[in-house]
Amino acid sequence: MRENHRELLVKQKQKHKRFDLSTSFFFCFLTFDLLLQRGAKQMRRFFKNFRQLTTDESFMHLIENIEVIVAKILSICMLIVILAAIGDLVVFITKELLLFANYGSFYKTLFKIFGLFLNVLIALEILENITGYLKKHVLQVELVIVTSLIAVARKIIILDLDKVSGMDIIGLGIAVLSLSVSYLIIRIGNSKPRN
Repeated sequence: MRENHRELLVKQKQKHKRFDLSTSFFFCFLTFDLLLQRGAKQMRRFFKNFRQLTTDESFMHLIENIEVIVAKILSICMLIVILAAIGDLVVFITKELLLFANYGSFYKTLFKIFGLFLNVLIALEILENITGYLKKHVLQVELVIVTSLIAVARKIIILDLDKVSGMDIIGLGIAVLSLSVSYLIIRIGNSKPRN
């Protein structure tokens, strides 16, 4: 009887072993299948997101974001340039006007000071162009033309008439005339009511 009982216990253990192996195999297979399904879902989701990213709207949104970042970097750089130009102006005024190194050269010094002032104004106009772009996401042509007029005016103000030829003066005159006409056309176009 004891032997029968032992045989019965051995058979039950073998049965449990088979059950444990088949159960383990089943759970491993089920886990693997779930992982495959999850991976397939993630791949489908990835391709769906990739297709959405490559649409024209998403691409244009990405380009707009990059433009804004570039405009912000440019505005920070322009602030540094403006501060450097102001520092240069202050140093120059301190050296030339307050120290009066050469008493008879005030005329030339004055034109250099005007040139430095206009450099700061040009930098401020460029900064205004950049910040206007950040606000409206449109390049304001009127501001660009005004900046160009200031730059040409600066060139005319600091012009040494002894060192330039007549063609240079004629070229600057044509530049001023064409920029003024362009500004007038844009100004009239902007003042007309929109329908």
